[in-house]
Amino acid sequence: MGWKGVLGFEYGIIQGPLGPDISGPELVAAVANAGGIGTLRAPDWESPDYLRGLIRKTRSLTDKPFGVGVVLAFPHKENIKAILDEKVAILLVSWGEYPNELVSEAHQAGVKVVHQVGSLEDAEKAMNAGVDAIIIQAKNAGGHVLGQDGLFTLLPRVVDLVAGHDIPIIAAGGIIDARGYVAALALGAQGICLGTRFTKYSNFSTFGFTPNQSVLLKFMW
Repeated sequence: MGWKGVLGFEYGIIQGPLGPDISGPELVAAVANAGGIGTLRAPDWESPDYLRGLIRKTRSLTDKPFGVGVVLAFPHKENIKAILDEKVAILLVSWGEYPNELVSEAHQAGVKVVHQVGSLEDAEKAMNAGVDAIIIQAKNAGGHVLGQDGLFTLLPRVVDLVAGHDIPIIAAGGIIDARGYVAALALGAQGICLGTRFTKYSNFSTFGFTPNQSVLLKFMW
């Protein structure tokens, strides 16, 4: 247990892919510059050129790696192709299955796949598909909620499931401060994913944040 990062990032904190109007380049770049995993949100329709523009604008604000979230329940084939073509560090998928052949395609492009799931059964499918990390989202999460169980009942079961598979488990749902982070770590998670908590810092021009401020640790104290 510790405050170390996951997937090669400095901190084990993911800024979840909120709506496209919130998880924009400014927020994602600030999180990336602070050492965490910032994620853009792909549109819920096919718009690969628009998505490429978001990725490239983010790269103009940071030289650190970041990710893009895709909701698989919506049209996404061309958007994912744009993500892989741009070689974004992380593809975060949710609300659907992402089979082994698609995970392999992402790996061939040098992109790591993180699958967000809400049940033990879906975690097992993601594990068998060969994803690089699994986010366990509990029913107390905001947004597109997958889970029907509380985080601290589901989390240790998934940690036990993947034991020996070298797949980091990331906790999501109702974590708002350092105590929630520590509790998740104590139950076997290697990181946390926050969504709503980051809305406080979504307008960086208003708050006057500079790219090197640690917005990740700010929420915990």
